[in-house]
Amino acid sequence: MEYRTLGRTGLKVSVVGLGTMVHAGHFGPMNDAESLSAIDAALEVGVNFIDTSDAYGAGYSEALLGKALKGRRDKVILATKGGNIMVGPNKGQTDFSASYIDRVMVESLKRLQTDWLDLYQLHNPNAEVIERGEVWELLARRKREGKIRYYGVSINKMEEGVAAVRGGRSDTVQVEYNMLVQEPAQELLPLAQKAEVGIIARVPLRRGLLTGKMTADDQKHFKADDVRARNFAGELFAKELAKVELLRFVVKGPVRSLAQAAIAFCFAHPAVSVAIPGARNAGQMRENAAAADIRLPLADLRRVEELWRGGFRSSFNT
Repeated sequence: MEYRTLGRTGLKVSVVGLGTMVHAGHFGPMNDAESLSAIDAALEVGVNFIDTSDAYGAGYSEALLGKALKGRRDKVILATKGGNIMVGPNKGQTDFSASYIDRVMVESLKRLQTDWLDLYQLHNPNAEVIERGEVWELLARRKREGKIRYYGVSINKMEEGVAAVRGGRSDTVQVEYNMLVQEPAQELLPLAQKAEVGIIARVPLRRGLLTGKMTADDQKHFKADDVRARNFAGELFAKELAKVELLRFVVKGPVRSLAQAAIAFCFAHPAVSVAIPGARNAGQMRENAAAADIRLPLADLRRVEELWRGGFRSSFNT
């Protein structure tokens, strides 16, 4: 396993981490025993960065992770997020007020059965929240008190990430970055690297598409509570599958699967400290972790970028 420094935090994180959204059933039904086996396998193969959120199953993933890490909390650089309201009359809204974040941070600590968090992230705040500053003062206080070591943001839009980096308060930025979504590499990643802001690449497998194992028939199995049902509604799923087919050329030599290539693509960018694919079970976790040993050829990285810049037109694959 390779380890990199997470921006200015100084934390040494494994280049392959573990995202735990899947363990709350957001990608179809899950079995707790399999989720726990994935976490066990992560630690066995040297993965030390695990990311979660109070939004995953309204705290379910946090509680499961707390159970899994009991007695070995010191083995993990633990990150969680807050700001999305998952229960009650305001469900589906966000709240980044200092009072709300302070309360849900305490709740996360309890579910995770820990006295401190290595990284606390605002979960998809807009640029106004990032620039306003009220909640940052709270995070700075909690850092001084030892409840959190560092803090950052998880963002959806590039302007939010840019605002976080330029604002100077955020130690890290978590952003979707993968072979199919390369926008962050245009401005955000170079800017973050220069400012020593750690980059966490989420959704490196594009909700499972970049495993190369999905087919058009899978779409009918996405239930209403499966995030893929809304992320890939209508004709979009077929279009994304067609893009994936154009990327299969990277599977050769030591690259055993498209999934491994996709994960390796993320940390091929020097600004990226860790990619956080999900893993349903121990087998998936071990396959993901093996991507840490892969270095994609520069020619392949350039071709992947060309495909993206060209809108994945088939002419780029000839």
